[in-house]
Amino acid sequence: MALGLDQFKLRLDIIWMFLRLVKKPNDRISIRIVENNRVDGKVKQKTISGIGTAHKDDHKKIESLMRVGEELIIKLNNEVEPVLPGLEEIIHAPKKKVEKEIAEDMVSVNGLKEEGRIHIGINDIFGKAFEELNLFDSIDTGYKKDESNDLFMEVVLARLSAPVSKRKSVKNIKADKDLELNLDKVYRMMDKVNDNEARIKNKISDSTLGLFDQKVDVAFFDVTTLYFESFTTCNIRVSGFSKDGKFKETQVMLALITTTEGLPLGYELFPGNSYEGNTLITVIEQVEKNYDLSETFIVADRAMFTRDNLEKLDQKKVKFIVAAKLKTMKKEMKEEIIKDVAKTLKENGDIEGWTKDYIFEGRRLIVNYSKKRAHKDKKDRERLIERIKKKMKNGKVRLADLINNTGTKKYLKIDKKGSKEATLNKLKIEEHARWDGIHGVITNHENNDLSSEEILKRYRNLWQIEAAFRVNKHDLRMRPIYHWTEKRIRSHILICFVAYSLAAFVKNKLNKAKIKLSFEETREELGRLQASIVKDKLTGKKFILPSKITSNQKSIYKVFGLEVDHKAKLLEI
Repeated sequence: MALGLDQFKLRLDIIWMFLRLVKKPNDRISIRIVENNRVDGKVKQKTISGIGTAHKDDHKKIESLMRVGEELIIKLNNEVEPVLPGLEEIIHAPKKKVEKEIAEDMVSVNGLKEEGRIHIGINDIFGKAFEELNLFDSIDTGYKKDESNDLFMEVVLARLSAPVSKRKSVKNIKADKDLELNLDKVYRMMDKVNDNEARIKNKISDSTLGLFDQKVDVAFFDVTTLYFESFTTCNIRVSGFSKDGKFKETQVMLALITTTEGLPLGYELFPGNSYEGNTLITVIEQVEKNYDLSETFIVADRAMFTRDNLEKLDQKKVKFIVAAKLKTMKKEMKEEIIKDVAKTLKENGDIEGWTKDYIFEGRRLIVNYSKKRAHKDKKDRERLIERIKKKMKNGKVRLADLINNTGTKKYLKIDKKGSKEATLNKLKIEEHARWDGIHGVITNHENNDLSSEEILKRYRNLWQIEAAFRVNKHDLRMRPIYHWTEKRIRSHILICFVAYSLAAFVKNKLNKAKIKLSFEETREELGRLQASIVKDKLTGKKFILPSKITSNQKSIYKVFGLEVDHKAKLLEI
């Protein structure tokens, strides 16, 4: 007669079978079916059958043999004590048991539980870059056991991995690394970072210069604004002309100088209402403390084209290439340029890449015409005019309806002083159309050293620093800023700057190895390289199990002299 479920549970006190894994010589594992018999209150064990053997590292074969053993136990138990059809696997399945003779380095898959994940790719590569840039002792507190440097590195790496608030970063570090951080300690670390600002910036500058044997041929300079989610002002956080279109929020101004590869040489923070042109010389003077700029071209946009800036750069014997404000030059110079371009267009039809050298206040003025730029200039102007027309009523537009930094107001004519309305200035529009496709740069470099085209080529690479700002603003989310005190604001910017420095350093090394990946692509690739922290519920031991490794990940690791360890490891606690 077949036993029911309750009756069978009583039988388990008398006899039951299970699998035993026994360690054998030569790293072999023997899988056996063992029977427990309770005789006169004592349990005695007997090997019923040997299932097979496998090498201790051949987990696939071991699991296969264990499945065969489990199926055989069910069959043997059902032959001795048949049960109702459909209950065989429920009633006769072998009990889970781990014998003392099991190999110490063997783990039962069924006993594993995932407890967390580690983003090992971001940690390994950017951590290596942190080391190579000599940033481990960035914060000098005077105490050997101060943990500020470790916190500093963790917060920087967290921003590279997922740029969020410091509070959220602490939570992410806990989730991603199983590392408990104290938020108050992070804020105190930020105060120490601010106290070591010059030290940290010098380390970054020295590392960059070390990559070029202390010789940088070209350096790019530009300025941007960073806004706050706040309207409250302080010494450095004030309202000003926003490049992000944030006209009500307070802001600071960031001036950055980099190499042609985007590697940082330095930066300075200014109050948000500062005039862009006044920032150049301040940053140059800071860089000069660590590096002789006499053999370096400083390349900057037209906002830096002021007589005072050019004269000071001449006095410092710093070579420069600065975009010229052609439309603000004297009438004679403007007419000569327009006439030369018009004549060339009339004689040659469509021209591309036409250049001519002029002399402007004793310096070289190199003017270039591009058909492609002419097309863009025309389209940009037409788009702005169309925007104005959409807001017009009876041929007039309210000035309050226009956004200040879009450039639309340059095409307007205000009839009366203090008027709140304006009309389209057709003469101004025609005047601007004459300059379509024309661009110029000023340089204090002599003619016989570099050709006009070589000078222009250096200037055209200015997009590199614009790319640097995009990484800082978007990929690293340097703004909006949520800190309120000047000390924390400066510390936040510095942490983002260090994160950017690591990103630029990694990208530079990958480029040299002909691995063309943007920072975002590199971050995504490394972000997928994770490891699970799993716990053996039976032994309490924790292990790290790496995820699948891609060819890109292997290549990135190779560039930094690292290897991806794809084997599971016991986690030392």
